[in-house]
Amino acid sequence: MKHAFLITAHSNWKQLKLLLKQIDFPDHDIYVHIDAKAKNCPKAELEAVTQYSKVRIYSNFKVYWGGYTLTLAELQLFKEASNNGPYDYYHMMSGADLLLVNNKEFDSFFEKNQGKEFIEFKDEQNERDPEIKRRTKLYHFLQNYRRRFKYQWLNNIFIFFERCSLALQIILHVNRVKNLDWKVKLGSNWCSVTNDFVSRMLQEEPKLLKLFKWTNCSDELLFQTIAFNCGFMNRMYHNPNGADNLRFIDWVRSKNGSPHTFTITDKELLEDATAGALIARKFSLDKDSEIINYILKKTGN
Repeated sequence: MKHAFLITAHSNWKQLKLLLKQIDFPDHDIYVHIDAKAKNCPKAELEAVTQYSKVRIYSNFKVYWGGYTLTLAELQLFKEASNNGPYDYYHMMSGADLLLVNNKEFDSFFEKNQGKEFIEFKDEQNERDPEIKRRTKLYHFLQNYRRRFKYQWLNNIFIFFERCSLALQIILHVNRVKNLDWKVKLGSNWCSVTNDFVSRMLQEEPKLLKLFKWTNCSDELLFQTIAFNCGFMNRMYHNPNGADNLRFIDWVRSKNGSPHTFTITDKELLEDATAGALIARKFSLDKDSEIINYILKKTGN
């Protein structure tokens, strides 16, 4: 089987090198989008760090938290990989991820479950949280400015005007998707999907771009919306031991919308996670290199 690893990254180049080396394996190719705002990215070093895998690096978009540009960057990675494929599976990852198993175990799992789509849905949150529905119903004109600046007071100004804009739209009963013939679904943007899924998603790209241009955190709606509306629900993998997307992410200890960063104190937790996950997020070489080294040694890389 052939695998394409699609990675979004914006910093921590030494850690990114470790991830690229970890997933370096025959029939693994790697596609990386580096935030266009990033500085001093050692592109040549990253492209040369692997022995088996071809590494291709792109930097087309300035990516902002919660902004539409992240969706654009992800779609570009799928498009580039598809053009060089086909691959049996496409794995969406971040530069702060690590595999929890070795490459042979990773490949073996997908061979045993070939044809399944590994996508996490959060339907309960989608139904009970009105903010989720507002992501698509309202125009989020200032979505790229809420965490854009170094000074928080400046970010707060844009947050204030964004909220004023949204409040006015609610009063005026704005609904920019009232004629949409799809149901929008919510979940994690980290997924593993088949070539059939990617082909259909790219066929729908014009509709996706129109739908998500003014949508808040559209990356958390992209894959679930395609799966639900384009005939893939009968191919969903249902994980009895964890998330359906095979990712282990600790949101219980999250801060400021970012998941918990694992340390060596989480060693046993991560070992137990392998019962239901193949990939974990997130790690930081600056915060705790010991847990990263432990996992790399454990997975044989």
